[in-house]
Amino acid sequence: MNHRRRILSTTFGMPGRWNDKTVVRFDGFINMIHRGLLYKDVEYELYKENGVKQKMKGAWILVDGGYLKWSCTIPPFKNYTSCAEQRWSKWAESMRKDVECTFGILKGRFRVLKTGIRLHTFEAVDDVWFTCCTFHNFLLEVDGLH
Repeated sequence: MNHRRRILSTTFGMPGRWNDKTVVRFDGFINMIHRGLLYKDVEYELYKENGVKQKMKGAWILVDGGYLKWSCTIPPFKNYTSCAEQRWSKWAESMRKDVECTFGILKGRFRVLKTGIRLHTFEAVDDVWFTCCTFHNFLLEVDGLH
């Protein structure tokens, strides 16, 4: 998802009893990034604590603290040891709030997501979910919010 609430990627449905660590093992998008198969040529610069630029390659995914500790999954700090870590954590948490707000927008736009999808197969639920995500992105363009 980007800052304008456009959905860039979503995974297929999984049982509700699975936690984030289990879900991430079956998420094709994150696994491709983790294995270096997707966005491996993307270059960007990071600044070290001493202010020196460092060139990096690949991609990373902003997650909450419930995910596996892979090099491509970046959670906020649990305990701050510096102002920089506190700023980073506040920024990361604000990005996660954007995700939650987008879920709220989707529930407001598509009643089937608010009341629960009462279908019998994962494939049928996935079809409804992917359709809602596609229409959401389309409506962002129609409304001029893309």
